[in-house]
Amino acid sequence: MLKIFGELSYPRVVFETQSKINGRIRIVEVGKTRKLLVGNFVESVNEFSPSCSKLYWGHLVDLVKEQSPDAKKVLVLGLGGGTIVSLLSKKFPEIQIVSVELDPIIVDIAKKYFHIDNVPNHRIINDDALRVVVEPEEFDLSPASFNVLIVDIYLQDQYPDLGKTGNFLGAIKRLVVPGGLIVINRIYTVKHQEDVNNFIKQVEGFLSNVDSRIIAGYTNSDNILIYGRV
Repeated sequence: MLKIFGELSYPRVVFETQSKINGRIRIVEVGKTRKLLVGNFVESVNEFSPSCSKLYWGHLVDLVKEQSPDAKKVLVLGLGGGTIVSLLSKKFPEIQIVSVELDPIIVDIAKKYFHIDNVPNHRIINDDALRVVVEPEEFDLSPASFNVLIVDIYLQDQYPDLGKTGNFLGAIKRLVVPGGLIVINRIYTVKHQEDVNNFIKQVEGFLSNVDSRIIAGYTNSDNILIYGRV
C-alpha cells in the first residue's frame, strides 16, 4: 500500500497568468501530462501525454489520416498549445502546417511550454481566425491551397457566433482544394447539443459527404468532429 501511494502524482501549477482575451490561463502538470487550462477547460495537452491519443486531439488527427492520407498542406484555426499541430507533424512527416491563434499569450505559452517551435514546416499567424479566412491574401494565403482545414476555435466553452455564419463557412471552403477535407471540432455536452445539431444541418449546405464522430472525453466533456468535402 505504501508503494502505491508513493507513486501517486498530484497536479502542480507551473505557470499562471491572466489574458484580456481568454481570462485565467494555467499550465498544470500531472505526472507525464502537461495541460493548458483556459478557465476550467483543458485546451491542450503535451504530445507525450499518455492521454493525448485517447482524447479528441488524437482522434482528430487519426480522422485526418483516414480521410486524407496524402495531405500535404493543412490550415489549423485555433493553435492552443499546439497539440493538433504536433500530432499532425508526427503522422505526416513532410506536411506543411499554418496555424492561426488570436491570443498572443497563448502563442507564447505554446512556444515555451509545448515547444511548438520544434515542429518543422509550421507557420503561426497571430490574428483573428475569422479575419484570416475572409481576407487570406492579407496573410499570404492563397485560395484552394490547403488539402485539409481544421477549425478548433473556442473561448473556453464558447464557440464564436461568427464561426456559425454562412460567410465563415463559405470563406473556409474557398481555402481548400476541390475534394479537400474540412474538420470542425465542437463541444458536445448536453447544453450544446441542440446548437451543434443545427450547425451540422447548416454545414451540409456548404460541404458534401458531411458526417460526424462523437469523441468521449472525461465526465461530460464530449467532443464531436464534424467533417465533409469541398
